[in-house]
This record gives sequence, C-alpha cells and structure tokens, in this order.
Amino acid sequence: MHEVSIAEEIKEIVINQLKKNNAKKVNKINLQIGKLTSIVPEALQFAFEAISKNTELENAKIEIEMIEIKAQCQKCKKEFIISEFDYECPYCKNMNLKIIQGRETIIKSLEIE
Repeated sequence: MHEVSIAEEIKEIVINQLKKNNAKKVNKINLQIGKLTSIVPEALQFAFEAISKNTELENAKIEIEMIEIKAQCQKCKKEFIISEFDYECPYCKNMNLKIIQGRETIIKSLEIE
C-alpha cells in the first residue's frame, strides 16, 4: 500500500508550509492526482487520517481531483485523453504515444489557520 508513504510525504510538505506561514492548523488539503499513479483515493485518505493523529493536521479534510491521462501521438502529433485500456491514437490509430499528463501528485492548495 504505497498510499502510506505518499500520505507521509504530503504530511511533511504541509507541516513545512505551516511553519513557513506561522500557521497552527490545516483545515483542508486540495490534491490533484493523476490516474497513472495507481493511488486509491480512499486508501490515501485513510492513511492520511491515521498518520495525522495528534498533529496539527488532525481532522484536516482531503479533497482529491483525479487528473485524466493525456497523450500525444508521436505520428500525427495530436493530443487526446486516453480512455481506459485504449492506448491507441483515435485519429491515426498509431500506438506510439507520449504520456503528457496523468502521473502527477500535486498539492494544489491548503486552507490553514
């Protein structure tokens, strides 16, 4: 379950931001997660709740926006969203694709006090 290590990294980043901003508490963390990361949102939320107990992150709400997988065809150069299990250019049927979106894990914003 790699969500625990990801939750730990998020916790570390957010605590550093709290210190930089002289804040004491986090109310909400907005994340963007690419579908290719294989992160299960519910598992990440569960892991984060467990590791944030008795910290300034306890009770912080996590909102997750999943980012679609976007590719560029290396033949016709068109960009498109990849639907599940369909790694073929819808325009020219080429399968030589460059993934340009969908691997991200981004802390988009924080609501702090």
